[in-house]
Amino acid sequence: MIMKENILEVTKMEKQILESLAQGMYAELGYSDMGIDDIAKDTGLDRKVIRGVAGSLIKKDLISIDDREGEGYKNQMDMHIWYLTYQTEGLVEHWVGEERFWDNLIVQPVTLVEKN
Repeated sequence: MIMKENILEVTKMEKQILESLAQGMYAELGYSDMGIDDIAKDTGLDRKVIRGVAGSLIKKDLISIDDREGEGYKNQMDMHIWYLTYQTEGLVEHWVGEERFWDNLIVQPVTLVEKN
């Protein structure tokens, strides 16, 4: 198996949030129970700042957020679940080399580089 490292250029705060999410991914590939409060506690960033940076990360397709609308939590930001996308799942060390069951691709390592 050939492992190709992907390098993503992101801002300082985007890097903080992505690294926080990656560190919180303790279970199997694709699973998350991370939310805005976990990220705020880990990074020390204000929730409003995190929401703004999250908008940028979503636009770049680096994270997704499940607002759990079908479960009645759409307007409760603290109940939303944050996920890494296919572009950033390689930040989670124990996911690298795993085969994604939905497309049979192998998770490749990802390195974040801060924009200057």
